[in-house]
Amino acid sequence: MCRVTVEVNQDVLRDMRPDLDSMTAIRLWAQKIIDLHIQQMEIEDDETMSIEEAREMTLAAVREEYAKA
Repeated sequence: MCRVTVEVNQDVLRDMRPDLDSMTAIRLWAQKIIDLHIQQMEIEDDETMSIEEAREMTLAAVREEYAKA
């Protein structure tokens, strides 16, 4: 875990989201956004295929095509 400091314009944020009416509420909101973004990055990383996987899939597809011929 690490700790970061983020500067937020409270007035602008509170105008847009009146429910963020305290530093605790803003802190929790920011943490939730960061956690969701990390989860999304993990999902995208899991969806990314390694070169080895791509090569194996390509070879399997080529072998399948040649088997049909």
